[in-house]
Amino acid sequence: MPGESSAAAFEQLAAVLAGGRLTGLLAGLEHELLDADAAVATAATADAGIDASLLAAALMVRRDVGRLNDLIHACAITLVLPRILEPGEKIIRRPSLGAGNDPSRKYDLETDRRVAEFKLAQWTGADAMRKRTLFQDLVHLAAAEGDRRAELYAVGQAPVRFLRTSKSTASWALDKSQPTRQLFEQRFGQLSMHIADFTAGPAAHVELVDLNGLLPEVAAAGAHPD
Repeated sequence: MPGESSAAAFEQLAAVLAGGRLTGLLAGLEHELLDADAAVATAATADAGIDASLLAAALMVRRDVGRLNDLIHACAITLVLPRILEPGEKIIRRPSLGAGNDPSRKYDLETDRRVAEFKLAQWTGADAMRKRTLFQDLVHLAAAEGDRRAELYAVGQAPVRFLRTSKSTASWALDKSQPTRQLFEQRFGQLSMHIADFTAGPAAHVELVDLNGLLPEVAAAGAHPD
């Protein structure tokens, strides 16, 4: 049964990854393989517990968790809804629970009182693509029509700090998103505008919200061990 195969693959992989074991295993194997011939390499690999079944298990698990980001995105949005929706507030368009919006739904959440985007990535310090997509969402929220509130939810203070202090230009942030570049130029002017200036100016009405304050599980996942 496919489900049983997946479960077995997860169990096999968990045994290798549990407790940070993989780091030590790979470091030891690297030393064993230095100056090794074919026979020594074969023996060292077998002693480390690496075989074809482990590779197959890892490939299967990677396939099965390929939509993990969608699950995280959906969990965060649905769990936060009861904490942010006001009495009488109604969701007026089918929410975009998977990571990424389709053309028929401009925002992750659209109610009769607000539009909102959610970014669930934990920033690590190498976040160029995260910075770009975060700014793209800010542009779309800033350009929202009508008088509804606009909110951008992200994890931690790093995304908020980036938007408020970055001297990078809108041109840099939008270089891989031609439709958003066009929207920016039509609505806000020159792409040479600094991100911090855009955040403080045309996008000043967009509320930047740290999800750590709403979802303790998100905060706990990003906490550094003592």
